[in-house]
This record gives sequence, C-alpha cells and structure tokens, in this order.
Amino acid sequence: MNHKKIIHLTLFLAIIASVSGGLLSFVNSLTAPIINENAIAAEKVTLKLLFPNTDDFAPVTDFEDETGSILSIFEAKGAGLAYKVSRMGYANPIVMMVGISNDGKIVGLEVLELADTPGYGMKVGEAPFIDSVVGKSTTDGLDLISGSTVSSTAAITAINAARTHFNNFKGIDDDGSGSVVTPPAPELGRTILLSSDEATSVTTTVTNEVVNGDEKTFTVESNGYSVLEGGYADAKPNVFSITINTVTSVIVAIEVVEMNDTKGIGDKVEHEVFLSQFIGLELEDENASVDIISGVTRTSISAIRAVMATRGK
Repeated sequence: MNHKKIIHLTLFLAIIASVSGGLLSFVNSLTAPIINENAIAAEKVTLKLLFPNTDDFAPVTDFEDETGSILSIFEAKGAGLAYKVSRMGYANPIVMMVGISNDGKIVGLEVLELADTPGYGMKVGEAPFIDSVVGKSTTDGLDLISGSTVSSTAAITAINAARTHFNNFKGIDDDGSGSVVTPPAPELGRTILLSSDEATSVTTTVTNEVVNGDEKTFTVESNGYSVLEGGYADAKPNVFSITINTVTSVIVAIEVVEMNDTKGIGDKVEHEVFLSQFIGLELEDENASVDIISGVTRTSISAIRAVMATRGK
C-alpha cells in the first residue's frame, strides 16, 4: 500500500471514529435520562417517605464505598441524600434506605428487606430501633439492640457506611468515634454455684500451664453449646485462659481465648460484665457463685467449668 492510500485510509477511519463517537454521545444523551428515571421510579415511594417535601430526585452514579454496603445513592434536590444500603444479618441480608438532610441529620430510615431470626432478629425493623437512629447526626453514636447483636450490628454498619460517605462528600469533620459499634452489656440471669453439679458435670481439658511466681495461668478447653447441642459442623470447645493465685486459690484473671459457640449469642460471655464476676473468687469456697447470662446458659457454664478445671492444680 502506497503512502497516499495510507493517508486516505487513516483519514477515513478517523472520520468513522468521530461520527461513531458523536452518535454514541447522542444516543447516551437520549437514553441516560430514561435510565435515571427508571432507577428513581423503582425507589420513588421510599424516597418520598424519606423526603416528603421533595419531588426532584436524581441518582448519584459516581461514588466510592470501601465497605461494599452502599447499593445506590439518590440526591433529593435541595434536601439531602438517600442511601440504599445492605449488610448480611444473622440469617439474611438486611436492606435499608437511609435519608440524610443537607445539615447532616438522619431524617428517615426505611427497612426494605429483613428476614432474620423471628423475635430479636427482627427488632431492627421495629419502631424503637428506627426511632433511636432517626434524628441523630452523621457523627453521633448509634446503639445496638440488646439480645440482637448480630442483626443490629449489621444494620448500624450499613448505616455507618452511608454516614461516612455523606461526611466525606460534605466535608464534615468526623473522628470516627460515632461509628464504633460497641456491644451492649448482656443481661445477667440466675445464679450458679461454681461447685454445683451443673457446673462440673462435663469434662474439661487443661491444655497448658504457665507458672509465674505465685500465679499459674491455665489454658482450658471447655465444651459449650455447639458441642453439647450437637448437629453443628466442625463443633469445637471454647477455650479460656484462667490465672490463679496458687497460694490463696483466688482467681486473678480470666479471658476468652477462642469462642466457638454461636456468634452474637455465645460470645456475650466475653463481656466484662460476665467475666469480672470471677475475679477475686476463691476456688475452694463452696459458696462462690456467678450469674449466668440470660439466654446463654451452656456457654456461660462452659466458662464456669473451665474455671473449676483449675481447682486443686
């Protein structure tokens, strides 16, 4: 191919590319409003609930969200932003729409999909939780639901993703303290003697001992709910670390090394409210007792058994 033909071909391809680009841009200018309108129409009812005084909504298509919780964002013109968010709850994803006004207030929360455990798991869709969120600022802390840690943690994590994006978008200073999800203190129930048959009937295993002067630290495996209940794949005992003063037989420290019972339920025994009861108790005292956590009986007792496994050692 001679030089002149190469120039002609190059010009021809450039013209085709230019025309194609122009046509594509023209088509996009025609279809983009339709696509946007369809996206808005699918959420219009919920958007109106969040921003009842606004009729002008537009999707925000260019946004970043490292958490993966934000599904879509809509601008309520002159009023604020609405975030459709999702997070895996105890059994299924929890999908919500959060409305945040331009002055940084949560003005509405609509739960769109919720199919968690009947009872506590469904409380994130009920008025007490929704009312505890609406009215808060984008930097305020939000409270978990006692007894529904997994579901409410999922909901708050998704809401926090929306708040973080809003704060970054609006340039609002946020030290992140309001986004820290702190489990609520568990509710204590009935009292159990450390020396009772209920607390000592199941065998535990001491897997390690470390001596430091008058103190000895034991690592103890103690079967909890997942092992004793049966039917759980790869069920494992819970593992505790207990430090005892060998002279006085007084419990100096206790912590959960490995929790293998139900997430969001069994792990309540890790809370200081429960574990702090053991500190200062004398293992040889037949009247020494602690209160177990309501609804977490077998896991609570697994901690007591772990402590009693150190008695006399």
